[in-house]
Parts: sequence; structure tokens; C-alpha cells
Amino acid sequence: MSDSEIELKKLMADLFQCNESELSNETGPGDINGWDSLGHVSLMSEIQSRFGKHIPVEDAIEIESIADIVSLLNSIEASNE
Repeated sequence: MSDSEIELKKLMADLFQCNESELSNETGPGDINGWDSLGHVSLMSEIQSRFGKHIPVEDAIEIESIADIVSLLNSIEASNE
């Protein structure tokens, strides 16, 4: 598990008030309480704040799992290098 994935799961556990053990790469909206449309907007905002990366709306809409977020963050990081 990468450092960004660990940090992401900590962020999500704090935001959605759940245990990190409840979060897997397959976890998506609807799998945990609070990850609804408003929770998704809050999550994207927190990710941008904590990771210092801009997430385009088009990409945020396509996210269906934690794995998608990790992939997106890696892609954004790679394009900034």
C-alpha cells in the first residue's frame, strides 16, 4: 500500500467517521455511510486540500471506488513531474 493510499484512507475514515479497516480499494459511494453526493464533494475538497492536487470535475464525477481515487492521484502526480 502506497503512502498516498494510506493517507487517503485515513482522510476518508476521519471524514466519514468509520474505521480504516472498513475501507478497501473496492469501497465506493454507497458502501459507507456518508459517501453520498454531498459526501463525495466534501471528499474531493479534502483530497485537494490535503494532497495539494487539483481534481478536475470531469474526473471527480467518474470516481466509483477508492482504487479510482488512488489511480487519479497517481495520474495527476505523474503529469506534474
